[in-house]
Amino acid sequence: MEIKINNPISSDDIIKGRDGISSLKRGDIQIWSVSLDADETMRASCLNALGESGRERIAFFKFKQVQESYIISQGGLRLLLAYYLGINTDKVAVGRMSKGKPFSIDNPNLRFNMSNSGRRVVYAFSMDEELGIDIERLRAMSDLDELIKKNYNAYEQGYINKVPEQRLNRFFKFWTIKEAYLKAIGVGMRIPPEDLDFSVQNGVYKLESIRGEVDTEDWIFKDFELEDGEYVGTLTIKNEKANISLRTVL
Repeated sequence: MEIKINNPISSDDIIKGRDGISSLKRGDIQIWSVSLDADETMRASCLNALGESGRERIAFFKFKQVQESYIISQGGLRLLLAYYLGINTDKVAVGRMSKGKPFSIDNPNLRFNMSNSGRRVVYAFSMDEELGIDIERLRAMSDLDELIKKNYNAYEQGYINKVPEQRLNRFFKFWTIKEAYLKAIGVGMRIPPEDLDFSVQNGVYKLESIRGEVDTEDWIFKDFELEDGEYVGTLTIKNEKANISLRTVL
C-alpha cells in the first residue's frame, strides 16, 4: 500500500473548486499537508474561513506564533471541509462525538482527522472510513532516555534502542503510531500511550494489546515522511486496499 504524491494545489484552487467530494470515493484516503508559515493569500483565506466566532478565539492565545498556527490549522480545516462539501466556509458545521472526536454535521459520512507539529499541519479525509493521523517533527530531546522508558514497553524499548543512530526517528515514529491509533478510535489521550503494546515485524507495526487485553481489530499503520524526512507521520486505517494520496497546499 503506497502513498501516491499528487501535484501541489493553491488555496485559491480549493476555494474555487468546491467539487472535492467527487474525487473522494469509498476506499480513498486523501492527505493534505499545509505549512503553518503560509503566505498572505493562504492566511487571508484561512482567517476568513474561521468565521466571526473562530476569529474571536485568536485572542485567547497569548503568543503570536500560536495565534498564527491556530489561524492556518483551523482555518485550513474549514477550507477543506467546504471544498469537500461544496458549500461556503460560513456554512461548515463541525460537531464532536461523545469522547471529543470531531465530525462533519453536514455529511457524517465524510470522515476526517488532523495533526500538527513544528510548522506543519496535515489533514486526512475519507468516505465512511474511520481514520487517525499524526505527525511529529524530528527534534533533539534532552530527556529522550526517560521518555522512552516512560512511554514504551520492554519490547518497544528494545526496538527503539537497537540501532543508536535511529533512536530519535524510531521514538517519534512509535509516538505517531500510538497517537494516530488513539485518534482513529476517538479517545485521544484518555488511554495513555504506554497502555498500548505494539510489535514490529519486517517494518510492519501491529497493535498487540490495550491495557493487557489482546486487540482483535485489524488496524493498519501506514507511515510516511514530509519535508525530506524532517517530519515522520502515521495514518491509521482498517482498509488494507485503500488508495492513499498526499497533496501539499501552497
